[in-house]
Amino acid sequence: MLCEAEHVLVCARCGRVFKRVVFRCPSCGGLTIFKYSDKSFSVDKSYPGIWRYRFQLPKISKTISRGEGLTPINKVMGVLVKNERFNPTGTYADRASSIISSYLLSSGIDRVRVRFEEDFTYSLAYYLDGALQVEILVDDPLSLDYSDIAVLSRAEGVSLSLESSSLGESYLSYVNPLTIEGLKTISFEIYERKVGVDRVVVPAKTGLLAFSIWKGFKDLEEIGLDIPYEVAAVFIKGSKNSFPLDLARYVKVYEIERDEVLRSLLKLCKKGFVIKPLSALAFTLSDILSNSLAIVTMGFRSLVRSNTRNTNVRREILQVLKSYGEATAYEVWKKLPIYTLRGIYKVMSSMEERGEICVEIRSRGARKVKYYRMC
Repeated sequence: MLCEAEHVLVCARCGRVFKRVVFRCPSCGGLTIFKYSDKSFSVDKSYPGIWRYRFQLPKISKTISRGEGLTPINKVMGVLVKNERFNPTGTYADRASSIISSYLLSSGIDRVRVRFEEDFTYSLAYYLDGALQVEILVDDPLSLDYSDIAVLSRAEGVSLSLESSSLGESYLSYVNPLTIEGLKTISFEIYERKVGVDRVVVPAKTGLLAFSIWKGFKDLEEIGLDIPYEVAAVFIKGSKNSFPLDLARYVKVYEIERDEVLRSLLKLCKKGFVIKPLSALAFTLSDILSNSLAIVTMGFRSLVRSNTRNTNVRREILQVLKSYGEATAYEVWKKLPIYTLRGIYKVMSSMEERGEICVEIRSRGARKVKYYRMC
């Protein structure tokens, strides 16, 4: 169970206070938020990943870290970016998964149900691999492609089900107070590094990431620290914000025209950068505004290109297979965590099609598993 905690949760809608973890207020259905009594900010470098900030995180008895957090800050074409691609599965959702999986294991929960949300689902399945049963609810099986099914089927204890009208008590929404606590660690890293900007620009689909970063800075302010950063959430013009709180009360909200984002994507691609369209929102606005830091997920080369047999990723995959004789794509990825799991699957699939590596399919219980080896 949870250790004795120096925090409570407060409903952001009605103000009701809870001394235990409650994802939604039972009185009004509002989102609950962690509040801490510890009035100091300490960095404990003996703890891994985001848990270096454990004094401003939920007090949990068992912590799971896969190396999330401490993502780099650098300039890309004149824009200062904090690149969340350098998390274990290539997404900032890993920060949330570290907190959520730690809470679930510490609480003795043995089963959880989540709706399929690409980045979060992959991330949580990776963090909970073999630890407990994860049921992933899919509303339309035809919306999944082979790489989706391949990635999720490799994780032990993960199953896919059609979504029903009754979600049940074991259902876990991505929008919850533990997710916010994980994502807010981006703020702590920015503060710890004393990044010299006026604002942090956050790409927004729902607004959850922007609110979480704001919440991290707010926690530091309540300790008594001077926080010079404004948080800016940037949406595609005309898109709907589904966040359960009035986001404009907490952060500055901007809208970007679709054609501006497309121009940024093309400009970055011509220079060899690979960036998620959502991240391009933050990059675009930071390019327009001065003295800003963009939160992005981007790579510096494509993992899959035609006529590039000798790219670094292919060479590294071949080195792993040479060392181990044979391995599944999942096992190869565990040796090459700098790349995303989906990226490794796609590259190995293309290598298989071109005859660069050979495949043997074996039965593992009721499942068929692909083992790759050098031909």
